[in-house]
Amino acid sequence: MISKRKFRHKPIYKKLTLLRKNVQNRSKLFKFKRRKWAFLLLQLSRISKTDKRNCYYKFYDQNVYYVPKYNNFFSRNFKQNLNNKRSFKLFYGNLLRKNLKKNVKTAKILSSKVRNEFHSRTFFKELYERRLDVIIVRSHLALSVMNARQLISHGHVFINNSRVNDASIFVNEGDVITFSKKSHKLLEYYILNSDLWPLPPKHLQVSYKLLQIQMISDVKLTNDSNVFSTWLNVSTLMESYRH
Repeated sequence: MISKRKFRHKPIYKKLTLLRKNVQNRSKLFKFKRRKWAFLLLQLSRISKTDKRNCYYKFYDQNVYYVPKYNNFFSRNFKQNLNNKRSFKLFYGNLLRKNLKKNVKTAKILSSKVRNEFHSRTFFKELYERRLDVIIVRSHLALSVMNARQLISHGHVFINNSRVNDASIFVNEGDVITFSKKSHKLLEYYILNSDLWPLPPKHLQVSYKLLQIQMISDVKLTNDSNVFSTWLNVSTLMESYRH
């Protein structure tokens, strides 16, 4: 009996075209030369942080920053919330709904301890910034979250000299992340092809010579800090996964 796939596989770059945003900062999109990608490439180049030709546009044009409109209409709200979920999942590598609901609940518990409901958004972002795969991407030792997860699943990542196979594990203060010698050439390739932007966060100390990462302090984000490459409404995202 021939088995049939229920869902057709859709490449990630096609999911990004639906959002019209380069959520994962993939440089591969800028190499497309066909005419059908021209309009998308024009939009991405305008908001690019590494394209020197658009410095004037970025700093002086207020239309660069996304501002939601028509909040009173249900259809507009539904579309914005749907794009918000898609962007967050693509940014952190296609997360499961079960994982999102669990972290929303954990963030609410942590915020209740400090008796401030507004801190729940900050705790929610801090949980994902402590993930092993996200830390590898933030250190520019992988081009995407999927590259980082592939390194982890193949047994090339160590935390305090012990091999780790779970990409969702939380890294604590003082932990040292190292890589196997077999993966060093691949890591050098990732570094050479990375834009090295944005810079690694302050809680990470990265040695590109030894290919090591050390978490020197806990992840501390302010309420106004934006860790995403695009605008995301974290409050509405948490509301949709609360129950």
